[in-house]
Amino acid sequence: MPMVSYDLDHLPEVPVEERKRAAVMPDGEIDYSDIPEARDFSGFVRAGDRETAKKRNRVEIDPDGGVIAWIGEGCQSRINAILREVMRLTMLSAGEKP
Repeated sequence: MPMVSYDLDHLPEVPVEERKRAAVMPDGEIDYSDIPEARDFSGFVRAGDRETAKKRNRVEIDPDGGVIAWIGEGCQSRINAILREVMRLTMLSAGEKP
C-alpha cells in the first residue's frame, strides 16, 4: 500500500457510513500499525485546553506531602480545579458573577 499524506487544512471528507462505523468500533479493533510512535509529548495539550493553556501563568507552590497525597495523581490540574471552585464560590458569596 503506498504512503498517503494530507495537509491538515485540506483533509478529505470522510463518508457518513465510515464515521458511523468508526464511532461504534471497539478500541481493540483499531489498527494503529501505520501511525508512527509519538516520542516527544512536550507540545501536546489536552483536547479543549489550547485556549486555556495560552492564558495560564506559571506559578510555583510547595505543598506538603499530606496535601499532595490527598490531591493525588494529576495534582496540578486538580489544584487548579479546586482553586477555580473556591474562586467561584467566593465570587458568588460576594454577589459577583463568576
